[in-house]
Amino acid sequence: MKKFLHGLPVLVLFLLPLAAYGQRRISADVEVKNVAGNSVVTTTKSVYCLGNGRLVVCNHKPVEYIMETNIGGETKVYFPKTGEVLADNQGLATSKDELLSIFLLGRIEDLGVGLYGYKLQKSETVEGGLTKRTYKSMDPTMPPYTEIVYGKDYLPIYSATLTEDGHVQTKVYYSQYRPVGYVPFPHRQTQISYNSPTDSTITRTIYTNVEVDGDSAMFDFKVPEGAKPIDLSGAEQKMR
Repeated sequence: MKKFLHGLPVLVLFLLPLAAYGQRRISADVEVKNVAGNSVVTTTKSVYCLGNGRLVVCNHKPVEYIMETNIGGETKVYFPKTGEVLADNQGLATSKDELLSIFLLGRIEDLGVGLYGYKLQKSETVEGGLTKRTYKSMDPTMPPYTEIVYGKDYLPIYSATLTEDGHVQTKVYYSQYRPVGYVPFPHRQTQISYNSPTDSTITRTIYTNVEVDGDSAMFDFKVPEGAKPIDLSGAEQKMR
């Protein structure tokens, strides 16, 4: 990857939000495969992210629904087939969970962990000349530590969450960086979640058809008036 673009270091470009270039919306098609034991579940969806933190997710399968949310976790989930809607402000979803939103907000350098209250604890050079940064959380509901390892081009290539005593809970690998606008974005993520010492779940996420400043009507999606409210338990069953 080139170290300079139009006279600016890649790191500087990487830290700037796309909105700084007038690019305030970005969309992509996403395929997520979850592998647990002999079970494989594939989810396909399209995501529409705005520079103000708004996120619209059009989930195609295995269950069809449209979700709109923001950084604050104010969420509505609409089920087109039944005309039902769930409204939730308790963290059912947030745009901070979507890497493409983090990217648009210019927070991919720390993978958005700062938005969850993590503070940089230390930065060190590790084997191969790579940089590792360790972040600490004081929130008891969050993993105590997050580590991010950066390549020589300053791009995150690996992250992990750890317990207080240093045991790894999840690992995520970031690869297939390609430019989106002026900035590199990882089009592939592979997450390993350690459910127990002998059990793990692998989640592979692939982004395609990434478009900057598109004009899809989904960016402005609103739940139709007259949608029938449903309770949280009912929505959780529908989204499975």
